[in-house]
Formats: sequence, C-alpha cells, structure tokens
Amino acid sequence: MPVPARKLSRSKGRRRRSHDHMNPVQVGTCEKCRASTMAHHACPTCGFYKGRQVVDHSRKVARLLKKTGHAHPHDEQTKKA
Repeated sequence: MPVPARKLSRSKGRRRRSHDHMNPVQVGTCEKCRASTMAHHACPTCGFYKGRQVVDHSRKVARLLKKTGHAHPHDEQTKKA
C-alpha cells in the first residue's frame, strides 16, 4: 500500500476540504396551510404545489383518522381515573 512521501500541512488539508461543507436547506411555507415545505416540493401535509393539488392525501388522511379516532374501552377507563 502506498505511503505519502511527506506530511500534508494543516493549511493544505483544510484548503482541500473547503468544499466539503453542507449547504443549508431552503425552507418555505405552503400557501394553503402555512406548513413548512422544502423549496420546489409539494407540501407534505396538504399535497398542494403552486396553488394546485398535485398529491392526493385523502386516502392517507382517512386511514389516519380511522386509526386514531377509534376509541377503545380501556382508553376511556384510564381517562376517568
């Protein structure tokens, strides 16, 4: 396995790594529901992009409401206590 001929100085190594940083994420707000969204992406909560609906979340929302809206008898007993 090859071995470097000389030790790299700190400044040389840091200059090489100067482009390895991460850029900040561009975050905007949805025009309809005011949720935070990534730039140039459809809103993850309502599915709208540039004022029109591009992702249909109705099935997902219905499943979520059905899942969370169903009350169990043991849940009511714990709320009373």
